[in-house]
Amino acid sequence: MALRPVLILLGAAVAASLALAWATGWTDRSPPAAAASLPSVGEAAPATEPQTSLRDRLRLSTEPAEPVAAAVPPVAALPPLPVATLEPIAAAAPPVEDPAFKSKILPFIQKYCVDCHKGDKAGGGLSLDGYTTEAQARKARKDWGAMQHALAAGEMPPPRTKKPQPTKEERAFVVEWIENSLTRVDCSGPRDPGRVTIRRLNRAEYNNTIRDLCGVDFKPADDFPSDDVGYGFDNIGDVLSFQPILLEKYLAAADKVLAAALKVPEPPKSVKQSFGAQNIVVLPRSAKTKDPVKIAFKSVGQASLEKFNFPAEGEYVIRFRGWGTKVGGEFPSATLRVARKDVKTFTVEATPGKPQFYEVRTKLPAGEKTVEVAFTNEFEDVVDKKFREFGIDRIEIEGPFNPVPAPEPASIKLLLTAKPSDSVAPRAAAEKVLTNFARRAYRRPVKGEEVTRLLSLFDVATKQGEPFDAAIRLPMKAVLVSPHFLYRIEEDPKDPNGVRTISDFEFATRLSYFLWSTMPDEALFQLAEKGELRKPAVLEAQVKRMLKDPKAKSLSENFASQWLQLRMLKTLTPDKGYYPGWDDALKIAMAREAEAYFEYVVQNDRSILEFLDSDYTFANDRLAKHYGLANVTGPEFRKVALGDGRRGGVVTMGSTLTVTSNPTRTSPVKRGKWILENVLGTPPPPPAPDVPELPPTPQLKGTLRQQMEQHRANPACATCHAKMDPLGFGLENFDGIGGWRTQDNKQPIDPSGTLPGGEKFAGPAELRKVLIGKADLFRRCFAEKLITFGLGRGLEYYDKCVLDDIVAASKANKDSFSAIVLAIVKSDPFQKRKGKRTE
Repeated sequence: MALRPVLILLGAAVAASLALAWATGWTDRSPPAAAASLPSVGEAAPATEPQTSLRDRLRLSTEPAEPVAAAVPPVAALPPLPVATLEPIAAAAPPVEDPAFKSKILPFIQKYCVDCHKGDKAGGGLSLDGYTTEAQARKARKDWGAMQHALAAGEMPPPRTKKPQPTKEERAFVVEWIENSLTRVDCSGPRDPGRVTIRRLNRAEYNNTIRDLCGVDFKPADDFPSDDVGYGFDNIGDVLSFQPILLEKYLAAADKVLAAALKVPEPPKSVKQSFGAQNIVVLPRSAKTKDPVKIAFKSVGQASLEKFNFPAEGEYVIRFRGWGTKVGGEFPSATLRVARKDVKTFTVEATPGKPQFYEVRTKLPAGEKTVEVAFTNEFEDVVDKKFREFGIDRIEIEGPFNPVPAPEPASIKLLLTAKPSDSVAPRAAAEKVLTNFARRAYRRPVKGEEVTRLLSLFDVATKQGEPFDAAIRLPMKAVLVSPHFLYRIEEDPKDPNGVRTISDFEFATRLSYFLWSTMPDEALFQLAEKGELRKPAVLEAQVKRMLKDPKAKSLSENFASQWLQLRMLKTLTPDKGYYPGWDDALKIAMAREAEAYFEYVVQNDRSILEFLDSDYTFANDRLAKHYGLANVTGPEFRKVALGDGRRGGVVTMGSTLTVTSNPTRTSPVKRGKWILENVLGTPPPPPAPDVPELPPTPQLKGTLRQQMEQHRANPACATCHAKMDPLGFGLENFDGIGGWRTQDNKQPIDPSGTLPGGEKFAGPAELRKVLIGKADLFRRCFAEKLITFGLGRGLEYYDKCVLDDIVAASKANKDSFSAIVLAIVKSDPFQKRKGKRTE
């Protein structure tokens, strides 16, 4: 109770520090170069430049879509326009306004675009009515890039409508002007690494970091508010806001973590446990009498307690109450066994009317063990027709006596790296403990003044009479609620317009949270300290080591689960009237299939193209039954062969097919859109606001394909549906929960499709071949999603060069998973940091 005022002041200081940091925009930057660190508990945080619009940051970047028709001549065939190279890293004079913006671009927008794209209810959330200068357009490059791609693909303005349509020449000029003035990047010059908003540890990262930092794994962050999602992931700096309730959660979690990690196990008390006949297992079964309160043997057998838990190493008294009948000149013999080993054999002289206890005191290790009393000398007097009998009605176990002290928990060894002794003063021990703990928690070397501030808290506790183990908790709690622990802090370049190569420790932290969603291990810390982590051979070896480490499972839990939208399965409720086979076991199995598949690709460094098609998957008995796979028994997941061509890769997994369906029917639109967004990287624009969705339950006769023909009759929808629907129809043989079918609404299913480029297919097997044929689009899409996850920010127009490099590295290395990871971690955006956002 003496420390309560100190703890209250500590909580108030943390609250003030974190709240001020968030309110001033501190979380959008790292500390000034001169400080090289954030303020500690109770210090004020520096202010920073205003944040750019969240809407601008969160708009999904897009790659050029496949043309619907030859709407625009090839870029090379168009007259050249001035090329805007990547803005210099150093400060530069503002670009000169191009007269063509006001003379041609703005009139084009006014004539063909603003009728739909204006105001708060602009189509697709893209408002174009507020632009008056080219400078304004440069600040919204993603919006203009999206317009460029829609114009180039012939998707906008919507064809076959009453809206005025631009001429081929007008369209071509605007597409080329946007390309050259706003979105083209010169990859031969200096690269802009971009800027990552300082990131708070999300819930998964907090849990994993606590596990590795403190050696306890009980997931305290599961009680935290959910993390927001941006660009499809929940580790994006721009959306990892700081809610006031988190202050309370962090303080409470720190107490729970330290209480669990520093808990010294008490020696167990000696207790006596008694087990009657009804709790005793008899082998062979035929030896047991019908009497519920006693057991009698006429032939060899044993009475046993299965899996009795001995709580600690020590001495135990084991006794049984038994009796017997003397036949053939001998009393029955009963052997007491523990863990199938004989402990003592007794001659049972007690009679049936006066049973007695027989006991032994023996030293046993801790753990679950079988305790048996075996009748070993059966005998039958064939003349007198008598049997030597043995009976038992109770087994008792008492102890432990003189227990061996339990070994010190691993968490205490991890945290208390020094302890007071005759040769080590308490404060010296505390200094060593806190230096090591803060270094690991802050993920960098700590400064002397930081340790001094932590020691001052230790001093306060010791002056109030707290013993070492209690006093050390106060500064350790301060570490766990420090911004240095809760945020991934990176120093900014001294020049706000400059670029800085992040430190070795910052690089190790980026690497570990990318692949493990947790702090660096000691191997990474040591390499960072020596300055060797960036050496090509060392970095390659470390990446491959990390991908094979069990902690790499976090990639499936945190990256794949969001890329493949597996988390949506938790909240989906398919209508059991339509899908009676749906249950929790199937839902869990679907998610596990996708995770196990992803983990297999990562652990074995397989080609990422196996995400598009393969001849195997992972299943247990429940999923195998749903898929119609033979010879799969038991709840364990294992690799199974696929031989019928129906399935292969992630597109035909039950999880994908279920999350892209409605509760009562499939959705070719959702499935096609999912493929465009998550496989090909060419997401369609949002639907027009005045177009209703297809009813959730069939109101028209015929197959779903026939019903959707009427829905697509609206010309404003036709262009996008021409890209989405064929892909979705190729999966119509799978019902709303991924089961195979050949009929819909009692009519044969037509799983054929024709893409805008003329490619035709029939059924899921041929669809997968089409997707394999678009491998470059998938490589780019996968690389964009993986680097977005790794960086914790959305990609900008200037990241095109990095994506080009990653795709090239993937192709050059047989598309192995590690090749893409290595290309990402070697890239400028991963190894460097920009001082100010590039507009």
